Amino acid sequence: MSLVDTTFAPIPASVLADWGQNLTYIKAGSDTYNTTTGTVTSTDTNVTVRALISNANPEEFEGFYQTDDMKILIGAAELGSYYPNVRDRIQYTQDSATKVGRIISVKTYRGDSPILHSLLVRPQ
Repeated sequence: MSLVDTTFAPIPASVLADWGQNLTYIKAGSDTYNTTTGTVTSTDTNVTVRALISNANPEEFEGFYQTDDMKILIGAAELGSYYPNVRDRIQYTQDSATKVGRIISVKTYRGDSPILHSLLVRPQ
């Protein structure tokens, strides 16, 4: 384990416990194609995580940014060894309504192991 891991790994969990909110991380499963019916079935997995939602800054995301995009911070402890990817989605509450956002970009801060995931999420 690197010094970065031992020094910074516990920080996101404590910050998100105090300042974050619960949301649902939807892990995209593998797709299965039924040759008889012609339908594609996906098996998604939902995980409740603590996360911090904030405004996205265009400087952080190298031009992928749109005005309604959000930056979502998730501690690595929330997802374990799983790395977020652009096939996954985020379900969150805004103005008492449940909404879903698509992950556009992922940045993972890490040493030997992940510490924090920074996601650019676009509401759908």
